[in-house]
Amino acid sequence: FTDPEKSDLFFKQKFTSFQEEWEKKFNWKFFRPLTKEDEHHFKTLCVPLTNEQKEFDEQVLSLTKVFIDSLNEKELEKNLTITSGTKGIDKLEAFLNSKNARFNGMIEFLRNLQELRSTGVAHLKGSKYEKVKSAFLIGDKDLSKVFDDIMIKCIRTLNTLEGHFIKR
Repeated sequence: FTDPEKSDLFFKQKFTSFQEEWEKKFNWKFFRPLTKEDEHHFKTLCVPLTNEQKEFDEQVLSLTKVFIDSLNEKELEKNLTITSGTKGIDKLEAFLNSKNARFNGMIEFLRNLQELRSTGVAHLKGSKYEKVKSAFLIGDKDLSKVFDDIMIKCIRTLNTLEGHFIKR
């Protein structure tokens, strides 16, 4: 077998291997396992075949559930002083900072992805969505290409974390 060449297939492979390697090294999962009712978000994750907003929105929603909402916040915040109300990406950033791993571009990407989901999928699109569109060049490229680029950045995120924490 050869490695997949499509970003969505490669992401799934990378995500799975990262999760296994992380757990093997640290004895906890970086991403919480999806519930049976949410497993379809991972299984159906793919680069949209069309330039349809509906398909794009569905994939953004699925990706954020898999990649952001499932961050293992309980483990990330262990041994950290976290203020009440701190959530997901902020906990990840605090964890990284505590390990002297400052990946500002990665955190900014994750925040933008979360904002894309919040302003473009979970709520009516408005002025906040218009702001986040530019971060992903929405409107300048087909939505399928935008999502492909997002998947590639997710793969780079996993590679960065793997290189800093697992392959050292």
